[in-house]
Amino acid sequence: MATQHRDEAKGASGAGAALAEKERHVSDVTFGKNDGDRSYTPRDSGPSEGAGGGFFDIYKPSQGYYTRIWSGVLAGSLVLWMAYFLYEKLGVLGTGTTTRYIQVGVATGVIIVFGLLTYWLLALNRKVCDFLIATEGEMKKVNWTTRKEIIGSTKVVVFVVISMTVLLFVVDIAFMLFFNAIGILKGEGVIDAIKRIF
Repeated sequence: MATQHRDEAKGASGAGAALAEKERHVSDVTFGKNDGDRSYTPRDSGPSEGAGGGFFDIYKPSQGYYTRIWSGVLAGSLVLWMAYFLYEKLGVLGTGTTTRYIQVGVATGVIIVFGLLTYWLLALNRKVCDFLIATEGEMKKVNWTTRKEIIGSTKVVVFVVISMTVLLFVVDIAFMLFFNAIGILKGEGVIDAIKRIF
């Protein structure tokens, strides 16, 4: 009989534990944004401790790859150019060893500081990364013209430019002859020059 009471008490405490677990689970979920939406979504509990991204944890590394790479190449070229520019301009300080140390130190400092800034912008900053990712996504949607269409359009442009050049040349000659004939342009040099051309 005592064993039966112990089993019932254990079953009651087990049921109580299950009920407590269920209540905890229900308190960890929230309703959807719309009142009519009755789907349950887990409540965001925030970042777990120690889950913060490190300096080398790139934000969304598989997205916007080519946009980030080419932006980095362009930024790196500008940084190297700026470092070289400062190195050359600091040469006015003199020709000694101290001047050389200053030149190299400033150039190296610029490369390190702006290199880290570029890395932070292109790999860690969420706003910039999301913008570059969206840019690459939009560029993939662009309907680029084919090589045949570009060649055809180029032929049309070249033909129109040559035609307009010839037309304007002929009209210019006609106006020169007309104004020379009515006496506005004086001298025989214009007609002689035209005769020499043809």
